[in-house]
Order: sequence, then structure tokens, then C-alpha cells
Amino acid sequence: MTTPYDVAVIGSGFAGSLLARLLALRGRSVLLLERGRHPRFSLGESSTPLAALALERLAARYHQPDLGSLAAHGRWRRALPGLRCGVKRGFTFYRHHPDEAYRNSQANEARMLVSASPDAGVADCHWLRADVDAHLVARARAAGVDYRDQVEVVSVEETRHHLRLSGRHQGDAVEYGARFVVDASGAGEVLARAFGIEPHGSEVAFSTRLLYGHFESVTPFADVATRAGAILPAGPYPDDWAAVHHLLDEGWMYALRFDDGLLSVGLLIEEPTAGSGSGAGARDPGSQWRRVLSRYPTLESAFAGARPLSPGVRATGRLQRRRCHAVGERWAMLPQTFAFFDPLFSTGIAWSLLGVERLAAMLEDGPPSPPELDRYSTLLRAEADQQQALLEAAYVARGDFTLFRGVSFLYFACVSFEEIRQRVLGEADELDHRDATRSAAWRGFLGAGDAQWTALFGQAAARARTVVGDGSVAARRRWTEWVASGIESRNLVGIGESPTHLYGVDTTLLVERSGLLGLTEAEMTKRLPRLRAGL
Repeated sequence: MTTPYDVAVIGSGFAGSLLARLLALRGRSVLLLERGRHPRFSLGESSTPLAALALERLAARYHQPDLGSLAAHGRWRRALPGLRCGVKRGFTFYRHHPDEAYRNSQANEARMLVSASPDAGVADCHWLRADVDAHLVARARAAGVDYRDQVEVVSVEETRHHLRLSGRHQGDAVEYGARFVVDASGAGEVLARAFGIEPHGSEVAFSTRLLYGHFESVTPFADVATRAGAILPAGPYPDDWAAVHHLLDEGWMYALRFDDGLLSVGLLIEEPTAGSGSGAGARDPGSQWRRVLSRYPTLESAFAGARPLSPGVRATGRLQRRRCHAVGERWAMLPQTFAFFDPLFSTGIAWSLLGVERLAAMLEDGPPSPPELDRYSTLLRAEADQQQALLEAAYVARGDFTLFRGVSFLYFACVSFEEIRQRVLGEADELDHRDATRSAAWRGFLGAGDAQWTALFGQAAARARTVVGDGSVAARRRWTEWVASGIESRNLVGIGESPTHLYGVDTTLLVERSGLLGLTEAEMTKRLPRLRAGL
């Protein structure tokens, strides 16, 4: 064992590598451990405006311009052309019914589009994680991080002054010491397993597993649906240049299209469905994938000429997990190591980056104090509660597109209010970084700590169940009124107010509602260039 490092980070996904790099830039001695090797196969992931804000704050604070480039599609293509990405203009939703061609009319009863940007240049990005993760590992090493791959940590022990990490490297025993350890292993949950940290006592009310892969030559779904007779009124962006969500009876599918035509696809299957069936189809991911697609003719047609890239369709076990504790005296977990529920609203990158911001600020001058660790842990628990409540409501409502849209309105009203508030009121800049623990990174994600959002998210699942059980027109009307009333004081973007559910970026409406941010219309108009530059 060498002299103990200041910090050891377990796991070199984008969050772990980024945190290690930032700490090394502040002069800390950092060890970064990886079980595999880069570049490695990984599913695509979809960013959001809140993630872009976090990247821009990190780029400014640590003088790392490549992080700002990752925040917008135009910047990415200009500054990082070697990293594959896709333009994400917003969120597209379709509702399918088994054994029927996809149908939709001018009323968009089975379709919804929600913009996150006005054009492709300033849009969010789909991340091809194999490229992004390898890039961030290389930048971490260039910053002075001691990177060791093909190391599996098998035990972690406390000594008097540090933590001892024991593991295996290509069959040989290895041992490292660190004064503080960050677990960025995600589903690996290295520290939880090492210290016997129990799962959280509140069981998640839904259970899914994931079939996923990368495909070439997938026809854009909107093209196939239109040829099959579906009416798709023109929206604020082309349907497929977004995080596309297909709601199915078995669960739901996401599709992320990259600029080179590659499609990263994941099929979330609820456990009762995933556990049913027999024979090879129930055991083989590829067979199960084909069986589910065969029930949805228009979706199957989109994949008719597709070719899965090696290693083909893969499968996970149950996705939902959450631990009781996120910190100890000498260790902490990044958010998605502490808890993970579902990728439905693309929360992963933004939440992970907030965790990176917080831990970097806490660790750059030495080990964090107990109050700092407690603050970090308390916020992670509240944020996990918010996500769990929102996603449980979404799964209750998933079979009824009207109800599901209502749940999504809670999410979009919440995040758009925070995104615009930060842009317009200047909190994204934060150029005076003398105290990063007071930055926007410490505002609760998804409204955690805000009584209004906590109440709305917390009530949503129970209210949705009531509507599903009742089924009456009156119950559905009460649901719609409850959602509209709940978000009214924060609804800067008019979500839920379009009869066709096509939501573009409307700065005129934003000016009209400037009072929701405590601004006059003149003050909002003056700040719009800042908002447009950020978008």
C-alpha cells in the first residue's frame, strides 16, 4: 500500500471521473479506480437544461472549458467533434396500444412534445457514454489523477487515520489507502456492500428491468407512423430529435438518436411482465425484445431494417434501489450510487452533476466536516424522496395518457421554473466562487425542500390511483384541475395549457408571467438575452 491518497473515487463513469479531476485541479492527491476499461460499452444518456447549468458552473469555477462545451449541442460539435452526441430538442411522448397500429389525430390524443430549447445550436445533448466517459478519464489523468483500471474493490476497512481498500487487479491482490472515499460505482454499490448498509425501508412501488442496446438503420418513428396513417401535426421540433418515449402496456421504451444515425434504445419492462412467460424468450434478452416489439406494429416497422451493434441486446436485473445512508465519517456516495429509480424524465445526469459540485466544494480543501456531510446526506434523501414520489405517480398513471400527461406537467413546471429562475436571475454565473457551498448546486433538485413541490409530488400517486379506481369523467376533471391549480404559481412556460400538447419556447408568455419570478415585464424583457444565450 502506498502513502494514503487524499481522496479515492471508486468508479470512472462520467461523475466519478469528473469529481476526481476537479479535486486534482485543486491540488488534492486523487486515486480513481475502475473495474473495467475505457472505452467501454454503455447505453446512451440524455441531458437536460439543469445539467447544462451545472456544467457551466463547473466550467467557470474550475476553468475547464470542455465542460461548458458539453452543455450545448452547438458548442459540443464545434469544440469536441471527436465525441459522438445527438441533439436533444426536448421530450417526445407517444402512447401505444398492443396489436394496433399507432394512431393519432389533430388533437394529439396519443402524442406530446415539450421543448427544452428554441433551436439545435443551443439544445441539450444525448451523450454517447462510451465516448464521454473515456474523454473525462483522459482529462482526469491529464490533471494528475492516479487512474487504475481493471481493479475490483473487494473490501473496505477503517484504520486509525484512513480507509484501506483491498482488491484484485488481473488476479493479483492490491491495496490502497485514502483519507476519504467517494463511491461512484452506481449499481456496483461498493461501499454499501462493504459496510453492510441496508436498503432503504420504503419499498419503491414499481419494479422494472431494462433491455438495452445500440442500433443502426432505425427509421424515424414519426416517418413510419405518418406513412401508416397517423396524423402528426407539426410541432416545435422534429419528433425524433428529442428524448423519445414510447409508453407501452409492458412498460415504456426510450430512443435517443445520435448525429451519426446511431439509436440508443432501452425497453423498461415492469417486473410482473418480465417475470412471466417461459422458455428461451423469457431468458434471452433478444428474444424478449423481439416479442415485445411484435405487439406494436408501427414500432416494429421502425426497427424492421435495424441492425443491433455488438454485443446486441443486453438486460439488467431490477433497476430500483436505494440505501439507508449516503455518508459516513470518511466516505460519501454520489447520488446515483445512493439511489436509482427510473430514467423516465432524464434526471440522471443533472442529479449526478449536482452531487459532483457539492462533493468537490466539500473536499477541495480537505476532509469535510460532520455538518457538511450531514447537509449533503439530508439533501440527497429529500431529492430521492421527490424522484421516488414522481416516478411512482408516473407508473400509476402510465396506462392512461391523460393522467400521465398530468404527472409530467408537475415535472416540467418544476424544472422549467428552476432553469429559468437560475438563468434570468443570474445564479448560473456564480463567478464569485469563494463559497461554493452557497451556490445553486445546493438548491434541492426537483423542488426538494420546497413545501409546494414536496406536497404536489407526494400527493400525486394517491390522487392518480383514485382516478384510476374511479374511472369517471368527474374524477378525471378533478385530477386535471388539481394539477393546474398546483402548478399555477410556478408555471412560467404554460405547460398543460395547449389543447394539442405541443409546447414550444414562448418568450412572450414568459414576459407576461414575469411576476412569478418577482420581476416586472420590463425587467424580464431586459434579461431575455441572458436567457436566450443560456438556452
